[in-house]
Amino acid sequence: AIRSANRIDMLVAADLRKHNLKPNPPSADHEFVRRIYLDTNGTIPTAQKAKLFLRSRSSSKRSILIDRLLGQPGYGSQMYNWLADIMRLVDKVNNNTYLRPYSDWVKQSLRDNTPWDKMVNDMLSSEGKVWENPAAGFVLRDPGMPLDNLNNAVRMFMGTRIGCAQCHDHPFDRWTQKEFYQLAAFTGGTEYRLARNNMSKLNNGTIDKAAPGGDRSIEARLGRSIVRLNRAAIWSNNKKQLKFPQDYQYDDAKPGQLTTPTFLFDTKKASFTLSERRQIFADWVTSETNDRFAITIANRLWKKAMGIGLIEPVDDMMGETEASNPELMKFLASEIKRLNFDLKEFQRIIYYSKTYQRQVAYADLDPDKHYRFPGPILRRMTAEQVWDSLLTLTLENPDAILRPDDSQYISIIDIDVKTTAQQVIQKAKQLDGYNKAQRSSRSKRLYKGQELVRASELPQPLPEGHFVRQFGQSDRAIISDSHTEGTVPQLLTMFNGPVTHMML
Repeated sequence: AIRSANRIDMLVAADLRKHNLKPNPPSADHEFVRRIYLDTNGTIPTAQKAKLFLRSRSSSKRSILIDRLLGQPGYGSQMYNWLADIMRLVDKVNNNTYLRPYSDWVKQSLRDNTPWDKMVNDMLSSEGKVWENPAAGFVLRDPGMPLDNLNNAVRMFMGTRIGCAQCHDHPFDRWTQKEFYQLAAFTGGTEYRLARNNMSKLNNGTIDKAAPGGDRSIEARLGRSIVRLNRAAIWSNNKKQLKFPQDYQYDDAKPGQLTTPTFLFDTKKASFTLSERRQIFADWVTSETNDRFAITIANRLWKKAMGIGLIEPVDDMMGETEASNPELMKFLASEIKRLNFDLKEFQRIIYYSKTYQRQVAYADLDPDKHYRFPGPILRRMTAEQVWDSLLTLTLENPDAILRPDDSQYISIIDIDVKTTAQQVIQKAKQLDGYNKAQRSSRSKRLYKGQELVRASELPQPLPEGHFVRQFGQSDRAIISDSHTEGTVPQLLTMFNGPVTHMML
């Protein structure tokens, strides 16, 4: 890691000399300790931890602190908060799709430091109900919208926006509508709902009839919800193929014509069966030969640490896009491959570098000029960092308080083709009792109306008006839609809001 960090510093130094620029001075210890805690654990350090670091006279105390913090539970929490904004992680989509197992799977994968390519491959290829195979939640996140989900996947994992080509040839990039549909053909057989004949005896009519109180009773309402939740599942329909739209207007294909699965950046038409389409697509996206996959995650993690990417925007690499430091971008992409997409080890290398450990740049960035990285850029804390830092000032050990798991909830709602309407009603009664118990349990965890757990352990996303939403967390409808802008409501909240009273 030290050797790779030194290589980063050499490449940055060479670029600065080339442009007659000087690096910023090294950061002071009190600056560094706050920065590294926020970047690795998502919170400021306690006064005691900061003093221990500041009083140490060890020449390697910074690398020792980096190693220790990367092994803390807070690492998984802050990584989850970062990814949740990019991947739009939510507990549910409308009332028909329950996604919390997927969100929890992402969090646990980050805690376990699962390689990024494996995580992404699982998300793009998994099938089943989300509590049976949580990674299937990535596709279930966009129920009934396979083209939008494809566009989101390419944007998240390959740093490329091809959405415009869904309706017409891209006006600014090389992508054509034909190429979009050829790529979408890999996921063209995706189904989001189990066929009704899988649960033919369970429908609103049979549930309402089995409910003692009739169709307006709580049992009937919850029973209908249980059936809907169990119909949400990903499976591949091998008889279903994508066709060009009926209003297709270009000469290279005909409206209604079947599409042939073809990779972007590649004219090869791979040989495979229809049942293999999604797995072939997942393997291609995460392949070592797909340079954009490595470049995208390396560039995103560089921006996470330094405040700005080598390529901006990080999710809109066009054909002519060049990194501000091409040699450094090439090196970082090769490193993430060398590390077999180990995100933690890759970040260790960045944090070890003198470039990361320099004083921040305060000057406004010139949008027409590349940033040369004399040091990180000055950033505001994210909403989750603000919340978790306040908890650090308030609680003894915020990392010890985890969100109650949903295993009991899943065991109640889970049904199969053999489940009868009467059994669904019995489960509905159990669910009603469970919901009441959960409300009672949650009320015991509240203090001054606030649930005092880390942002990663709160409902995803939080309701509008919550402290974290006020400070910039998005509703997770759009990729990377959070913000760190200062507002008057934030000021009033800090002056006299419930969190202030909580701390007092």
